[in-house]
Amino acid sequence: MKTITKLSLVLLLTALSLNCWSQIGVTSYSIYSLGINTSQNRPLSGELKVFANRSIDDILMEADLFYNFKARPYHRFSVGVGLKAGLFRDYDLVDAITVPAQLEIFPLQEFKRLSLVFELAPEFIIDFDPNLRSLWGIRYTFGKN
Repeated sequence: MKTITKLSLVLLLTALSLNCWSQIGVTSYSIYSLGINTSQNRPLSGELKVFANRSIDDILMEADLFYNFKARPYHRFSVGVGLKAGLFRDYDLVDAITVPAQLEIFPLQEFKRLSLVFELAPEFIIDFDPNLRSLWGIRYTFGKN
């Protein structure tokens, strides 16, 4: 039963991240994680991150909901809330609640599909002290931008 619940949750989160809006992006965050996000041209967007640089039992997934401030010519700022879970664990499904803040920089004005992403997120880890996580990465957005 646990396997069916976990698989259903993964499929639901993947379907939501791919079908919410037609414009999606893929982000590689250094060596720590891979993210798929919905269009950030709207006030609200979502992102699903997979922290897969670890053993199979410790793979963590994080679903985030962001509020996107108005984009400027060279950058965009977003803040959000997220839930990090260890879907393949036998214990404690929920790992942490996060409050990510992202700065997306567009270094090439003629090609805004490619951007640099910096994220700072306090993580309120269940049964442990809070943690401050930082991620940096490269994002490619499919579709028109």
